[in-house]
Amino acid sequence: MTKLLKLLSIIPFLFSWGLFAATFKLSEESLREVAEKGSPQIDQIEAAFLNAAVKEGEKSQEYAPELFGRGSFSETHERAIIQFQPIFSPIKQAQLGVQKKFRQGFDTSAYVVTDQRSANSAAIGKFDNVTTTTLAFTVQMDLWKNIFGRMSKADLESSELEKKRAQIEKDIQLKSFKISLRRVYWSLVANNEARLISQELLKTAQKQLDESKLRLKNAVAEADEVARYEAQLASRQGTLLYLEYQKEIFIKQLRNLLPELSRHELELQKYDLNKTLTEVLMCTAAIAQQPSVPFEHTQYDETVALLKQIKSNNALVNSRYADADVSLFGTVKSTGIGSDSIHQGLTRGNYGDSFSDQTDQNRTGYEVGVSFNLPLGSVKEGTERVKELYDEKRLLALINSTNIQVETTHQQLSKSIALLTSVIRAQKVSSEQLSKRLKLMRKKYEQARVSVDELVNDQDALLNSELTTIETQLQILNTLFDYLVIFTETPCPFNRN
Repeated sequence: MTKLLKLLSIIPFLFSWGLFAATFKLSEESLREVAEKGSPQIDQIEAAFLNAAVKEGEKSQEYAPELFGRGSFSETHERAIIQFQPIFSPIKQAQLGVQKKFRQGFDTSAYVVTDQRSANSAAIGKFDNVTTTTLAFTVQMDLWKNIFGRMSKADLESSELEKKRAQIEKDIQLKSFKISLRRVYWSLVANNEARLISQELLKTAQKQLDESKLRLKNAVAEADEVARYEAQLASRQGTLLYLEYQKEIFIKQLRNLLPELSRHELELQKYDLNKTLTEVLMCTAAIAQQPSVPFEHTQYDETVALLKQIKSNNALVNSRYADADVSLFGTVKSTGIGSDSIHQGLTRGNYGDSFSDQTDQNRTGYEVGVSFNLPLGSVKEGTERVKELYDEKRLLALINSTNIQVETTHQQLSKSIALLTSVIRAQKVSSEQLSKRLKLMRKKYEQARVSVDELVNDQDALLNSELTTIETQLQILNTLFDYLVIFTETPCPFNRN
């Protein structure tokens, strides 16, 4: 049984050794290098852009020239119902042409159609490959709803603008993804700083407990003093365990963002927190010098401009939604027949003769007409009003929310950083004074002039002050990260790509 327990106890270590191949040193640079290899979030960002590109391509494809055609062969052995009506078999038919839709509001097509058929009728004779060939050119033009292509141009331009907006959103999202990595990294750094402080205070608590037990043994201290130090030690251990839990949460977030890290044990590389905080303050000072919103440092203004153009185009398209479709169409065609009487009872033709018949003779004809489609009732008009209202609200909300986000982010940054910096100064003063007071309280405690509760309370106050300072420093970093998500082109050393 004992051997089994020992074996079970080493299984987690074996599993951990196999799961984590090597230790990965965490730094902003190393995380950036891993991110460049790809991640699910980056794939999603790329997919969103490609979706917009596909839609734009599908819309543009509607105006690309197309080659179309069809061919068929049919044969039958049926008997004619009427004696003088021949049953043609086999029949060979083919059509080949080119068609193109223009954004100016008209469609064209040019095509050739051939029909070659044979028949053998006792009543009227034999037909051998009698051929009909038609050359045609057609044009259809919108006369009202999409006259001069005002709807198709607006619709096509909107899809192109959406693709441009998707490209900007892609750039912004990629920057935001990198910043999210930096957020988690600096959360880990802050967590590490807090754990270092807690570990030192845990050692102090353990030492104090050991000393109190010795004094109790020597009948110098009371049992309640030992109990108080034991409670303090348990509290320190609880704080440290909670910080360890937070560390695991941050590591999980990193591994979710970069699955490549799942194969490694993660360890923080040496860092310089003071240098980073100096960069942050230099960056915020440079931002504070901007007299107005620095639109040159953000791409959101470009997004707003594109949204306004899209809104204008959509308004035009929606305004014509319930209008009548009126079109002018025309066809010019030439039809030739290859059908020569060879002798009595036999008529023969071929493709060449059908073309020659057109070139030797004037076989040209034409057709011109007007078609219309007028909606009856008010259903389509109601749908038009809903579409107009939907696009108006949707795009206006995007435009206004983007503008507000850009303006308020810039306006609030300097104030927020200034307040947080003042908080840190006050906390540092508090920590310094609490540290001095703690030294004096320690002496007083050794002289039995203060109680153990007073000493422990001062130690807790110092711990809380130092932990709060770390949290505030992290809050400053996150506040600047919030700013850089919007103003991605801010020129300062801290804004690393």
